[in-house]
Amino acid sequence: MRIALYNLTTTTKIGGVESFVWDLARELAQRGHAVDILGGVGNRRETAPGVRVLTFPFISRRFWQAFPLLRRAYAEAKLLERLTMAVAALPTLVREKYQIIHLQKPYDLAPALLARRLSGARVILGCHGEDFYRGDTWLARRVDAAVSCSRFNAQTIAGRYGFMPEVVFNGIDTSLFRPQPPDPTLRERLGVSSTVPLLLFVGRLQPWKGVETAIRALCHIDQAILVIAGDGEDRPRLAAIARELGVSERVRFLGSVPRQHLPALYATVDLLLATSYASETFGIGPVEAQACGLPVVATRFGGFPEVVAEGQTGLLVPPRDPAALAAAVNSLLSDPARRAALAAAAPAWAAQFAWPAVVDRIEAVYRAVLQTN
Repeated sequence: MRIALYNLTTTTKIGGVESFVWDLARELAQRGHAVDILGGVGNRRETAPGVRVLTFPFISRRFWQAFPLLRRAYAEAKLLERLTMAVAALPTLVREKYQIIHLQKPYDLAPALLARRLSGARVILGCHGEDFYRGDTWLARRVDAAVSCSRFNAQTIAGRYGFMPEVVFNGIDTSLFRPQPPDPTLRERLGVSSTVPLLLFVGRLQPWKGVETAIRALCHIDQAILVIAGDGEDRPRLAAIARELGVSERVRFLGSVPRQHLPALYATVDLLLATSYASETFGIGPVEAQACGLPVVATRFGGFPEVVAEGQTGLLVPPRDPAALAAAVNSLLSDPARRAALAAAAPAWAAQFAWPAVVDRIEAVYRAVLQTN
């Protein structure tokens, strides 16, 4: 098949959707498909073997948000950003005669559907969140198929668009994310002894990721160090909260950590904390951690209950509840045998998210739409 994976931020940012596109492209290419990634001009220089990367200029959403009427119109600013890239990308979408144009955001529906009319390609809408805007419902109902990263997200999409997407969980590379020995140098670099519990958060530092809850929970957890792997706009506020609570010495900001270095982190810490309370439709961090044999304490929100087997590979707690988070963490830190049992069960549970199974399901969707007239 000749496949276009079309998503502006794949080539400009790092995140769950972006990693999904790179990994999917690599896996499809390994199966003999001709795969192009179409994204925006940016600083990200990642490559995938056998995959062609095409980039196009665009006008950033920040430009549009400088206009008073768009200052708080987040969805509309993102839509305009995407449409400016589409002006440059549309000739390629048509000329290359793709069989499949796979989108990751509904902001790209209009150019993809126009390319379908001009080239005969089939359009697949990938659903990862709630990126809705005025007019998207009319466009979305004209795609050839849709896939969603979780049942939680599929229900949200069904409520908006009136159809149920095929649920295809995001995938992980189990050759990278697998159990391995702890990194003996990590505790040295952090300046902590082997007896101090290490709690880990991995992700972008946005308010809705709930890292504030994890910091506040430290007040109820003896000695533990919270290691934060990620960066973002919320970092200064989080650092200020830690200082106000008197726990700043127990919070370590590592900044952005390359994905290939995450398995060593997962192998060395005691628990992963996943604390989101909004916009979390899947949860790639908890899946990667479990594949490495690390138990998870996550909020009972969004896609987390689908990717964490409660009582078998981790625990679920109410969102934005530091006391509940601390109680769950303390229960596991005080019971090494139970924590070891969760860790032992985690890799087998996470195996269902391995890329071969995910790509099998995506290929089935592609084949099905190509067989329809």
